[in-house]
Amino acid sequence: MDEHFRGKHQYGLYAQSLLYLALTAWASIGVSLSPGGGDLLQYITPAGFGLIAWYCGYAGVKHYRGGFWFLGGNLFLAVAVFMCWVAYDGYRKADANVMFGSCAVIGLAVLVALPLFWQGHQRHRRWWRAAHGFPEFEAVAEANPAPVLPPDNTLPLLYPPQPNWRILLLMVFSAMLYAPFLMYRIASDMCALGGSRLNPRRCAWQMLVPLYNFNVFYQMAAQVKRLAQKRGMVFKFSPAVLALMLVAATLGNFAMPQFLFLLGCILAALPWLILNAWMNRLRVAQPAKWRAPLDRYTWRQRSLLLAGIPLIALGLLGSKAEFAYFKAPALAAEQLVSGPAADYVLTIPDRQWRVVERGTLYPDTDLELVNRVTGEWVVVRISPSQQQTLDGFVDQRQALVAATWNDYEVQETRRFADDGQSFPMSLARYSYKGPVPSRDSPLLVATVLTPEKVFEVVGHGGQQPNASAMQLVESFRLAVGGKKS
Repeated sequence: MDEHFRGKHQYGLYAQSLLYLALTAWASIGVSLSPGGGDLLQYITPAGFGLIAWYCGYAGVKHYRGGFWFLGGNLFLAVAVFMCWVAYDGYRKADANVMFGSCAVIGLAVLVALPLFWQGHQRHRRWWRAAHGFPEFEAVAEANPAPVLPPDNTLPLLYPPQPNWRILLLMVFSAMLYAPFLMYRIASDMCALGGSRLNPRRCAWQMLVPLYNFNVFYQMAAQVKRLAQKRGMVFKFSPAVLALMLVAATLGNFAMPQFLFLLGCILAALPWLILNAWMNRLRVAQPAKWRAPLDRYTWRQRSLLLAGIPLIALGLLGSKAEFAYFKAPALAAEQLVSGPAADYVLTIPDRQWRVVERGTLYPDTDLELVNRVTGEWVVVRISPSQQQTLDGFVDQRQALVAATWNDYEVQETRRFADDGQSFPMSLARYSYKGPVPSRDSPLLVATVLTPEKVFEVVGHGGQQPNASAMQLVESFRLAVGGKKS
């Protein structure tokens, strides 16, 4: 009877996997027909449905017994994945209400799904322990009195177990600076428990080495699991899965917008939280002396929290332009844009450009445009002419460039900035030639002098093949007779 029910339950999980696989195909077809080709954000929905399909099929293979808790968690997680597509569509169409409303639904769905998954996991764990002859609850070290305790000088000296919420706060608010320190604590305790011969200090600084840090994390997770298996403990995740989670979170940080780096820290902290939970079970499984007080941050941990807060503030300030780009309305290729007075016009070369709020990049600007894909920007400044000449303004700009760059090259051309051929325009391209490349090279400047005003268009070009800041600067035209030329 139990085998028959197990088979029916397994087939139900396979059916869920096929359903979400169909949703994956549907979402993939929608991506192929979407006008936002090339944007990584649009692939979140098919990837999310594909992930749900994969772990549902894997749960069926492993005879997972999460019951309706697991089914409900899948449902709410699928809602969150679908709302990611709605949020992306609102982002592409610059509909702030749809975008932020969808993000709120995503957060609520994930918050509901997590406790459902947890209850389903507890249900499966109780079934698994009963099926394999284990007691329903593991004996806790404090609740298992031993007739004779070893003397204090033979007890291992370990770091005290810390709950995962404390580790999560340390990871997030230290901007992941706590990861090497946590590796040191884990490696030290593994040496004290006789499960590892790795040098804790070496493991800690190796976590700062790109790519190699994934191998260090995997090796330590494998040693922790081997020691736990020797002591009769069973962990649901494999070290390879934890390492892959860390790799995926690291790659995801490159795809995420910069202003979401706190979310990236949370995702990167997940494998560390699982590894910390493993170590906590090893620490409380036997009598030990603690290196620090329980349920309290040490002074080193508090110092990391204080050091990480300025980094978070700098990261948020540095992502101001990207967040402004994210909120800005989408522009179409060949669309005309102008400042508040509409006395000039620029032609958008491609749909990657957006108009951000004035003052986002520099103060005293009349118009600001940003291309997040190529990292280019263009700003327009308007100032009184004060009876100066066009050559005088061009010389002033060249003097400013010379004060910043010791070695540079300039290419300048002249033409008219309006159809009436009344006002000449200087087009200058400044390229840095020094030994260390400059992030602002090449610098593109268009200057137009009228009897009342001076229009200066300054742009940071790019070296990529799809760089288009030069086209945007060259498209500057004065509006004649109240009409845009």
